[in-house]
Amino acid sequence: MEARVQRVLIWSGPLMMAMWIGAFLIIAGFLPPSDPQASAQAIADMYTDNPTAIRLGLVISMFGSALLVPFGVAVSGQLKRINGAKALGDVQMVSCALLSLEFITPIGVWMGAAYRADDRPVDMTRAIHDVGWILFMTVIWSLWVQLVAIGAGVLLDRSEAPVLPRWYGYLSLWESFLILPAGLVLFFKDGAFAWNGIIGIWVPLVTYAVWILASTYCVHQRLTRQIAEGTEPA
Repeated sequence: MEARVQRVLIWSGPLMMAMWIGAFLIIAGFLPPSDPQASAQAIADMYTDNPTAIRLGLVISMFGSALLVPFGVAVSGQLKRINGAKALGDVQMVSCALLSLEFITPIGVWMGAAYRADDRPVDMTRAIHDVGWILFMTVIWSLWVQLVAIGAGVLLDRSEAPVLPRWYGYLSLWESFLILPAGLVLFFKDGAFAWNGIIGIWVPLVTYAVWILASTYCVHQRLTRQIAEGTEPA
């Protein structure tokens, strides 16, 4: 039964990404991101022109961020089956839970910006908006710890039938490198490393989505095998 539950939980990751895409891109219009050099009036107008859509998109994206927790539980269930990786499974889970909260926090900041956007100075709205993007982009360190813990745990598995494929461990470590530029957006207002730049957001975001899908595939396949064999995950 536990394996069947975890096989459902792992799909929380793709569901989170789908909710983010729908909320940020289609509903709220937060993707592509605003220009860090945009005028205060332009940012204020963004909030006042589409207040309901932005608020709805932010609520959906906040809900989606919470789905990282069940996703992390399913990943940890597999790491804890690896000899010597139980502690890394705990590190992964705590880091994933922190990441969920750290994504929720900037979304809450944007909610504050949207709540009274038509009743405050435009400079203040832009400042709140900036804080939201800086927080959203620079939360990568919990994710970095999570990725390294997963990569190390997978590569520790020297058994003849590894719990998770070694390529997934290398992918996790590679992703821990690719997300690093997102932690540097505080130093840039334009160019590739800004929060709207190809290296600042698009490389980390797209590769993170690929990693989520790869994680889902690997864990789902392993759980399906465990169900067929009649074994239970940790």
